[in-house]
Amino acid sequence: MACFITPLALGLSIALIKRFFKNMAERVKLTILEITLLGGSAILAVEHIWRGEVVPYPPFLTAMSNPADIPVMINEMTIVGGLMSLASTTPWLTILSYNKVGLSMRSVMKKAVLNLNK
Repeated sequence: MACFITPLALGLSIALIKRFFKNMAERVKLTILEITLLGGSAILAVEHIWRGEVVPYPPFLTAMSNPADIPVMINEMTIVGGLMSLASTTPWLTILSYNKVGLSMRSVMKKAVLNLNK
């Protein structure tokens, strides 16, 4: 129904943060997270349009046409959307940790090679 809204909101928030904190954004590679979240949301939005769950006229989400379905929609946004956001954020965190470990390992290896050459 509306599970794509949660990663979309997170992706837009990341875009705003990236705009205001450029130095920090480059250091922690926020572009990767932003592209992952917004790209996944776009693909899901197209899929929801394809299945008729999102329509081009108000209320836009077919789940909102029946007030009894609104709690189900909000539950889906929090549970499914939250898990999708987590699934997009985990690879980004992995990339960050790999880069930090990889950079420190490179410096250790360079020092080891320099010590061997002495």
